[in-house]
Amino acid sequence: MIERPVADHVPWLDGLRGIAALWVFVSHVQILSGMRYVPLISWGGLAVDLFMMLSGFLMAHHYLLRRAREPWGEPSTWVHFWTRRFFRIAPLYYLLLIVALALGPWLGEQRGAIAAAWPGTATSAARYTDQSFGNLLAHMSFVFGALPDYAFRTALPDWSIGLEMQFYLVFPLLMLAVARFGAFAVGAVTVLACVGMRWLWPGYFHQFEMPAFLPLKMYVFFIGMGIALSRMRGRMTPALIASLALAAAYAVAERSSESAARLPLIAALFYLMNDGSLPGSSRLAGVVTWVRTVLSARVSRFLGDTAYGFYLVHLLVLLPVAGALARHPAYVQTPAVVRWLMCMALAAPIAYALAWLLYRAVEVPGIRLGKSLVRRRPAVTA
Repeated sequence: MIERPVADHVPWLDGLRGIAALWVFVSHVQILSGMRYVPLISWGGLAVDLFMMLSGFLMAHHYLLRRAREPWGEPSTWVHFWTRRFFRIAPLYYLLLIVALALGPWLGEQRGAIAAAWPGTATSAARYTDQSFGNLLAHMSFVFGALPDYAFRTALPDWSIGLEMQFYLVFPLLMLAVARFGAFAVGAVTVLACVGMRWLWPGYFHQFEMPAFLPLKMYVFFIGMGIALSRMRGRMTPALIASLALAAAYAVAERSSESAARLPLIAALFYLMNDGSLPGSSRLAGVVTWVRTVLSARVSRFLGDTAYGFYLVHLLVLLPVAGALARHPAYVQTPAVVRWLMCMALAAPIAYALAWLLYRAVEVPGIRLGKSLVRRRPAVTA
């Protein structure tokens, strides 16, 4: 089969990352302002799934771009890949991890004030008070996602960061397998292996408060990879059908409205990335073009640039803001929607300002350092 050339940058993904980060923030404000469960607004986990699908897409997309000069059969390619990803994720994460652990007890007090106003929102105090060396080491090494006792043990929403690093670890192996056996075969075997592990060791998997261990979410990453691979081949419909069938099976098992909503999200992402091979492409072309334009606009680029920093830092801002508000009886007695809007209005500007500063001062230098190290590193051949 003839493969299509792959464009370097997909600009509308900037806005999509920004929307995912904002969606997580909005869902956390809903919880921390004592607002009752609201469909879509409360589905922060679905926003994280969107991040995972985008990550799977981008990793496969960049693989297709670089495979001629960086073949996966050479060890140097693996080293370059992991170096770039480490310096994209780790510098800002390490900085905010230290801040979160240092401020943990104080942030726990703010969380306690929120729980005092709305007891149904209470979470374990250990998430904020554990300043042990073991907790620090588990997070610095990124192994915490596989350790139930540490997977949800800081004030950061970093369970998904550990998940991302686990995906980066296995991604080269997955792409080698895809090149040899095909995406559908590798995807089927991988998903069955993940389901088999959950069946064999249910006690271990049930200990995770959040789905921080890769076998719990591998299928979501693989859907993103499938979009990139099928788009390159010009045959996206089979991948769309397989992805929807897979997501439907998980929705039946999980039995939640959030899981069911994953299906239209997957379909929307496929059509946003449509190469013209999906059903109804001509009829939807105008809408897709408009959405891509909006997601590529200047504001969307800002949201995309700050997405990672905003995602990591927002709870460090939101917890003190929500905690201070929760101490005022007048605020607690205000209608829930008003509380939600007030809390967002106070926390969002601060969090975005910090995210922009962190992007310029930490993320960009970290990315440049990773690329510089890759350029300087001599080739390592088998």
